[in-house]
Amino acid sequence: MPTFPSYQGPPLPEVLNPLNPRHYLMLADWIFFKPSRLKQYLYRADPELYFQSGIKALLRAMRLPAYRNLLLMVPLLVFVLFVIAAAVSWAASAAQETAVDWWGVAVVVAVVVAFVVAAGVAVGVAAVAALVVAVGVALGVAWGVALGVAGGVAVGVASGVAVGVAVGVASGVAVGVASGVAVGVGTLRGVFYLFQVWPALWLALRPGPAGPRLTGHPALGDELAVLPFPGLGRLLADALAEDPAQGLRAARALLRNSCQRWAVARGWARFLANAPDPLGALYDALPNPLWREYLLEPMDQQDLRFFPPVLAVWLGELSGEFVDPTGGESRWIRLAEQAVWAITRPLRGRPHPQIVPLARLLLALLDEDRVAQEGVDAVLLEDAVSAVRPLPRGEEVALSIATLARLGGVEDVDRIAAAWEEMDWLEHLLEPPLRPQVLEALRGLGDVAAEMAHFQQATSPAAQAAAVNRAVGMLEELERFAEKIHLPERALLLRVVRRWQSLVAEAAGRLGERALREIAPDARRALTGTERRATFWARPAEPFASPYQVGRPVRPPLFVGREEVLEQIREVWTRKANPDSVILYGHRRMGKTSILQNLGEIAPSGSLLVYADLRGQSAFTEGTHHFLRNLAQEVAWAAQERGLTIPDPSPEDYAAPADAARSFRGLLRRVVGALPEGGSLILALDEFETVDALIRDPARPFGPELYDFLRDISFQERVALVLAGLHTLDEMSRDYRHAFHESYVNIHVSYLSPEAARRLITRPTPDFRLNYHPRVVERIIELTHGQPLLIQRICTELIHHLNHELFDLEKDREARVLPEDLDAVLTDDFIRHETRYFEGIWRDQIEGRAAEEAVLRALAAGPMPEEALVRAMGPGPEEALERALAYLRTRDLIGKDATGCWDLLVPLMRRWLRLREESAEG
Repeated sequence: MPTFPSYQGPPLPEVLNPLNPRHYLMLADWIFFKPSRLKQYLYRADPELYFQSGIKALLRAMRLPAYRNLLLMVPLLVFVLFVIAAAVSWAASAAQETAVDWWGVAVVVAVVVAFVVAAGVAVGVAAVAALVVAVGVALGVAWGVALGVAGGVAVGVASGVAVGVAVGVASGVAVGVASGVAVGVGTLRGVFYLFQVWPALWLALRPGPAGPRLTGHPALGDELAVLPFPGLGRLLADALAEDPAQGLRAARALLRNSCQRWAVARGWARFLANAPDPLGALYDALPNPLWREYLLEPMDQQDLRFFPPVLAVWLGELSGEFVDPTGGESRWIRLAEQAVWAITRPLRGRPHPQIVPLARLLLALLDEDRVAQEGVDAVLLEDAVSAVRPLPRGEEVALSIATLARLGGVEDVDRIAAAWEEMDWLEHLLEPPLRPQVLEALRGLGDVAAEMAHFQQATSPAAQAAAVNRAVGMLEELERFAEKIHLPERALLLRVVRRWQSLVAEAAGRLGERALREIAPDARRALTGTERRATFWARPAEPFASPYQVGRPVRPPLFVGREEVLEQIREVWTRKANPDSVILYGHRRMGKTSILQNLGEIAPSGSLLVYADLRGQSAFTEGTHHFLRNLAQEVAWAAQERGLTIPDPSPEDYAAPADAARSFRGLLRRVVGALPEGGSLILALDEFETVDALIRDPARPFGPELYDFLRDISFQERVALVLAGLHTLDEMSRDYRHAFHESYVNIHVSYLSPEAARRLITRPTPDFRLNYHPRVVERIIELTHGQPLLIQRICTELIHHLNHELFDLEKDREARVLPEDLDAVLTDDFIRHETRYFEGIWRDQIEGRAAEEAVLRALAAGPMPEEALVRAMGPGPEEALERALAYLRTRDLIGKDATGCWDLLVPLMRRWLRLREESAEG
C-alpha cells in the first residue's frame, strides 16, 4: 500500500494563529495555490482523526486548536477578500456607469459555501480541507465577477458560473485534482496565468543551471494551474540531467496537477533520449521513496483503497497511457481526468520508443495481486524484452524479466530442479549490474534449484529431507529479501518464490508420508495414535548442546543481522579505487569485533584480512616502533596462513620509530604485490581509541606522528583500513580527526533488528533442534532490545536450565523452552552476575558524568516524560538535561517510547540499575 505523501516545502505551523497576519497570507496561499499544504496541515494535527467521518468526528475536530483556529480564520479571510472584490466591482461599475447585481453575487457565494458544508459533513473530517479550498473557489467567483465587471462583462453571468463551481467543488471534495477545479474556476486561473506566464517564459529562456530556475517556476508554486507553461518540459529535462534528485522532486510535484502532467512526459522523454544509458536513468529513479507515496493526499478510507501511487502515474506518462489518479473510485472524475489528458496529449511529445514497452510492462507489474494469480501478459513481456535488448545493459533487463516469467510458471519440482541451468547467463554479463538486488534474488533461486536437484538425485531419505528442508528455509529467506526490493519486478519474484514454496512443501509432505509408511508399525502407532506425540513430548537421547557464543567473536551462522553494515562497507570499498577509511562505532559487546573478523565475506576476491586488537597490541609496547612491529607480525602471520612467502619482521628493522615506519610500509607493499589482481589488504583494527589514549598519556612514549602514519597507510593503493571503537572519529581528539581529514566514513553498529534477533534465537545453526515457545522469543527480544551478547547469554542459560530439568531432575515435561523457564533463569542473581555488559557501558560512557547518571537512575523507576525528568533531576540548568538526553540517545542507551516518554532501550538495564542502587545502599 502506498504511503501518505511526504511534505516538501517550508515548515508548516503546528497551529494557525488567528492573531498572526502572516498566517492569513499563508492560508490564502494554501486556498488559491497549494491545497495540498492545507491537507498536510490537517493530517499532521491528528493523522487518525483525519480519516474519520461523521458529525461526531467533526465535533471532535473542533476541539483541536489546529482545526478550530482554521475555521475561525476562514470567515475573516472571506470577509476581507470579498470586501476588496466588492470595492473593485463598485469602482469598475461607477467608471462604466453600470449597476452591480449584488444580489446575484451573494447568491452564488452562498450556494457554493452551503454545498461544500454539506459535502464536508458527508465525506468526513478531511473534507474540512476541501471545504476551505471551496470557499476559496467561491471567493474566486467573486473576484472573477469583479474583474468581469471591470472588463464590461455583465454581472448576471455569475449565476451561470455557479453550476461550474458546484461541479468543481464536488471534484475538489472527492479528489482535489486540478481537472475538477478547472471546470469552475478556469477564468480565475486565467487571471493568475497572466501574471505567471511571463516569469515562466523568462525562466525557461534564461541561461544558467536548470535546477534553481525550476525551483522558482510558477508551475511548482501553483498546484491548480490550468494553462500550459512554455518550455516547462525542456526545463525539467535539463534539471534531471544536472541534478536527478531535484528533478525527481519537481516531477513528483508536477504529477500532482492533471493539467501540468504533460510536462513530466515531455521532460522525461527528452531526458531519456539524450541519456547515454536510458535504462540506468530509469532504474536509478524507480526505487525513489517519493514514487511509493499516494499521488494525492487521501481524505478517507475509500481513497486509501483506490488512490494509486505516484509510480503508477509516472510509468503511465513514460508509456503514453492514461492512468486514473482516482483508481476508478469515481466514473465522473475519471471522465474529467481523461478529458484533461486528451486535451494535453499533443503537449506530451513523442515518448522514448524503447522505454515505452518496458514502462507498460512495469506498470502492469504494479498490480501484484493480479500478477500472483495470472502471471504477466505474454505480449507485454515479448514487446518489452525485444525493445530493451539493444539498449546499454538491456541484456540484463531482458534476460532477468524473461527468466522470472518462465520460473513463475513451473508445474513441478522436476522443473525447479532443472531451473538452475537457466541461470548460467548471470555469470556472463559483460556490463555492470543495473539491478543488483534482482540479480541476487535470481542467484538465490538458482541456489534453491540446486538444492532441489540434490533432492531429486539423493537416494537416502535423510539426504532428501536435508535438501528439501534447506530449500524451504532458503525460500523463506528469499521471500523476505524480495519483499524489500522496491522495484516492479518484485511482483514476478514473489510469484516465483510463492509458487516454488507450494511445490517444495508438497514434495516435503510426500517425503514425510513415505517415511511414515516405512517405519515399524509399533513406532508408527506411537507417533500417530497415542495421547502424547513423540516429536513434542519425548525426552531427547542426549542433552541439548548450546551453539551460542558468549564473549567471543562469532562466525556464520551465528553472525546474523549485520547485512546492512556489511553492505555499507562494501559500498565504501567499491565507490572509488582508493576507498575512504571506515569507522565502526557503538558501545561494547555490540558485535563490532565479529564484523571485523567477518569482513572477508564481502572483500574483493583474492583479498587478505588482517585483524588486530590495538588494546592488546599496545599492552606491553615501549614505543611506536614496538607497536608497529606487533602490527607487522599480525600482517606476516595472516599472509603466511594464506601461503604467501612473507617473513616475520626483523627486530633490527623495527629498532627505531623512523625505521619501523619505513619497514612497515615496505611490508604492506610486498603483501599487496603478492596478492592476486583485484585483491586488497584489509587492516581491521579493533579498539582504535587506544591510539588516542596512548598519545595523550604523558607516561607513554608515543607521539602524534602515529596519527599521520595511520593516515599514510590508509592512502596506500589496495589497502583498506577499517577501525572499530566506542566513538566516531568526530568525538576523538582534534589531532586524530585532522590526520584523516575527511577521508573516513562513520558506520553505526547498534542493536539487532527484531527479525535478526529472532533468527539468532531460534536458528543459531542449521541443525539446531531445540524449539522455543513463541512468547519466550518475543520476550527475549523485548528485554534485550536485540543486544546480541545478552541474547546469547540468556539462551545459553535457558539451555542449561532445560537440560538440568530433563536429565538431572528427570522431570516429565516438554522438551522445549517455555515462558516459565525464562522466568526461572532471569533471577536477580543472574542479573547481578551478568555485569560485564552493563558495567562496561557504565565505566566507558557514564562514569564521571553526573547528569547522565542522574537520568539513568531516574529512568530506572520507569518511563518518564521530559517534565518529570526535570523534576527528578532537581535544581539545575535545563541545558544540562538536554545535553544528557542527547548524549545518552546517541549512545543507544535511551529513546522515546510510543507515548513520547523517555525510557531505557534495554529493559534489563532497569533491573541492573535497581540492583546496583540496592547494593550501594547496603
